Amino acid sequence: MNTQRLSLSKIFLFESKYVFPFIGFPVFLWLWLRDGSPAFAALVMGLPLVFGYVIPGIGTNVLKLWRFNGPWLMGRYFFHHGFIYAATFGMELYLGFFPPAPGNEAWALIGNMARTAAIMVFIGWSHDLIAVREGVIEIYNASWKRGASPETIVSQSTPLCYALLGAAYGGMATWGYQILVQQGNISALWWLFPLSFAVMALAGSIPYLLMEPR
Repeated sequence: MNTQRLSLSKIFLFESKYVFPFIGFPVFLWLWLRDGSPAFAALVMGLPLVFGYVIPGIGTNVLKLWRFNGPWLMGRYFFHHGFIYAATFGMELYLGFFPPAPGNEAWALIGNMARTAAIMVFIGWSHDLIAVREGVIEIYNASWKRGASPETIVSQSTPLCYALLGAAYGGMATWGYQILVQQGNISALWWLFPLSFAVMALAGSIPYLLMEPR
């Protein structure tokens, strides 16, 4: 049973790191183009693409808060890391996103934020737990320094991180849909993209600011 679990874990990690990004990225890019617009697809797929290179790059290669192990590395993280994030985030948003209807904007915003956050916590925490168990991810937090179990290491700040990041991503995507698709204001992408990136970066940093010792 233990051998079977390890075998399934390795298959899952291989597919999530080296197969799904190159299949999922074009698939969900096409789906967002079909269900939204080119500008909206650029927002919801471009945000995690850039985020997946910048934030993990700083966290691994600069701050050395964690590292990844395996083939195709660029320093301490994968050279296709942005595509891993884009494919995964694009899928998570697609599963939880409902376009805002006139007169129902507030509830649509709250619902999309909550659903995207919940999906991202479930998928992200499950993936990171398996990855830490298999040695694909090393997280250098206080729990790791105490020699805690993978469950404790991953649970220290990961659930809150994914919850806030998912809520930020879902919220900015909902606002972006209203502006870029429903209002047709394509030129707003030039300020909406960097603002959304800043909101996501801040949301992803809050758990470390609050829960990690200085």
